[in-house]
Amino acid sequence: MFTGTPAELRRRETRAADYAAQVAELLNTIDDLGIGVIFPVSNRVNGPGFTIRPVNGRWAVDNH
Repeated sequence: MFTGTPAELRRRETRAADYAAQVAELLNTIDDLGIGVIFPVSNRVNGPGFTIRPVNGRWAVDNH
C-alpha cells in the first residue's frame, strides 16, 4: 500500500503509465513477428512460446 504524498503518487502513476506503454509496445513487437497470438487469460498473458504470470508476488516468464 502506498503511503507517500499525493504528489509522489502522481509521479509514480505517471511512471507506471510510461512503463505500461513500453509493455504494450513490446507486445506489439512480439505480435508483429507473426508466429502466434498474444492474449490475456485470467491473471496471465499467453503468447507464442511464453506465459507471463505472477509468481510469489512478482511477474515471471515461463518459456514453453
